[in-house]
Amino acid sequence: MHRVNELLQDDSGLTLTLIGVIIGAILGFVGTGLIELLKRHWANDDQKVYSKKLLQAISKEIEEGITRCEWLIEASKDGKGSYSRIYIALWDSSRIRIAEVIEDTEILHLLHKIYYRFDLINFNMENGRFGPGAAFAREYISDIKSSYELLKRKIDP
Repeated sequence: MHRVNELLQDDSGLTLTLIGVIIGAILGFVGTGLIELLKRHWANDDQKVYSKKLLQAISKEIEEGITRCEWLIEASKDGKGSYSRIYIALWDSSRIRIAEVIEDTEILHLLHKIYYRFDLINFNMENGRFGPGAAFAREYISDIKSSYELLKRKIDP
């Protein structure tokens, strides 16, 4: 009888150990899951801040491009010219990253539309054709400005 009691006590110790291992594993999985959720939340917050700063920088570059277009238009009226391009280096260096981080497809569409117009103007400047470059600027300036206004409303609601 004494031997039966010993076996029952050993089984209860084993059962308690097994329950402890299971509870520990569950707590470990839950803890790991919570930590991963926190990491993702922080990464998403960081991504939103990065996206906003990048769009603000791109916005400044577009403003400079619009100013340059307006200068080209005025210079062409006076028969003057300059073959320097519209600065688009930030866009060129970050457009793939922007496509990855910006969720709003309308923002991407507006950016593409604006920079496509800048590229048309720059293409002519690079090929020494100030007149056609200025003509493109004159033709597309209102479209560039209206796209930019829509973009600003999307960026800073």
